[in-house]
Amino acid sequence: MSMIRVESRGGRGYEVEVAEETAPGAHGLAFSYTVRVDDEVVDALGLDPDDDAALTALVRESFAFLLAREPAGDILRSFDLSTISRYFPTYLDEIRGRVPR
Repeated sequence: MSMIRVESRGGRGYEVEVAEETAPGAHGLAFSYTVRVDDEVVDALGLDPDDDAALTALVRESFAFLLAREPAGDILRSFDLSTISRYFPTYLDEIRGRVPR
């Protein structure tokens, strides 16, 4: 299991840290990412582009989605959320029900 920390940097930019647990309560490697919530994803999901709480939840759920499919070390260090659909075409359909509107 991994711990995901998301921090807004303004302008729909987010810093994300993923800390992997090697055993319950024991953290191993940590990875940092810079992510941007782009218009393509906001529009496709019908989100309010000014709702920082919803966008933060989107980023967190997007990382949970990614971590269920690949190790943290394989995730790009900097990307727009729309990039996820290029690697995982079902991303938008799957994430839609996991993000508050």
